[in-house]
Amino acid sequence: GETQAQASFEAPMNTIVFGSATFAGAGAVALLGSCFSKTLSKDRGLTNLLIITATVCCWLMWLITYMMQLHPLVKPIPMKEE
Repeated sequence: GETQAQASFEAPMNTIVFGSATFAGAGAVALLGSCFSKTLSKDRGLTNLLIITATVCCWLMWLITYMMQLHPLVKPIPMKEE
């Protein structure tokens, strides 16, 4: 049997793995697209560096946003009605 703690940990991990794979795939497609471009042959190294940097930055932004929604730092305190 699976405990509730294991189940609550596996769902976010599955999403993180799937999201990371999606960003890796998008980066790979962009890198492959740049390899077949005739206009980028002169600056191929810079183009590849920019594609990798943009992919990593977008992935980090998505990951930080997703993880902040899982465990928010600020929790609202409900006001008691009198």
